[in-house]
Amino acid sequence: MDRLLKVSEVADLWGVDKQTVYRAIWADEIRYVDLAAPGAKKARLRIRESAAERYIASRENQPRGRAAA
Repeated sequence: MDRLLKVSEVADLWGVDKQTVYRAIWADEIRYVDLAAPGAKKARLRIRESAAERYIASRENQPRGRAAA
């Protein structure tokens, strides 16, 4: 089973601010798990390590081919 990472850990892994991770979550671009008890006032979001890696891989630019000289 994958490790469940905190939002701050994903931000460190990606080299970005936590807000960037939250934007990806709220835009439904990355799946997460909420470990908070039902009815809790505060969410306890975790992201699977593999989901964080897949998200970054999906954002990677493909190299552009060079025109033949």
